[in-house]
Amino acid sequence: MPKLFRRLLWIGCLGALLPLHAQAEEPKDALEQSQLAAMLDKARTLLGIPYHFGGTSPTRGFDCSGFVRFVFKSFGVDLDRTSRSQSRQGDPVPLDDLKPGDLLFFATRGVRQGVSHVGIYLGDGQFIHASAWHGPGMHCVELGKLTTKYFADRLVAARRFVTGEKDAETSAGK
Repeated sequence: MPKLFRRLLWIGCLGALLPLHAQAEEPKDALEQSQLAAMLDKARTLLGIPYHFGGTSPTRGFDCSGFVRFVFKSFGVDLDRTSRSQSRQGDPVPLDDLKPGDLLFFATRGVRQGVSHVGIYLGDGQFIHASAWHGPGMHCVELGKLTTKYFADRLVAARRFVTGEKDAETSAGK
């Protein structure tokens, strides 16, 4: 009888552990509104990290989509690897309705070539991105302005990955 009791106890313990394993956090496809400020702060801490084509980490360097993916992944949001793929994720946003945290997509190789660059909108016409458009040794994560002709002419789309904005606006308006 004691052996049977030990086996049942063992099976019960294993059964209790199984639901914990099954409840492992799955990647999200959006960021909670309450995480937005922390996410933008995280992005700013990466200013000056060198540009590296195909780079996905602060130690190796970032390309534009690797930078965006790293920042969002830090908050549990799983984005695709390339800017073109990222431009098909999230919710489309009219370019005259940008909010901090929106992803901005640019056609830097001409509109016919499609999306080839991405950055994170910070507000007030500024965004942060991993840039490859400076002289040798000067490529890095930096701030950009949508008012500069280069970016204004190449901005083609924006996508939103922040949830809970309507709730926040509704409760603010009450």
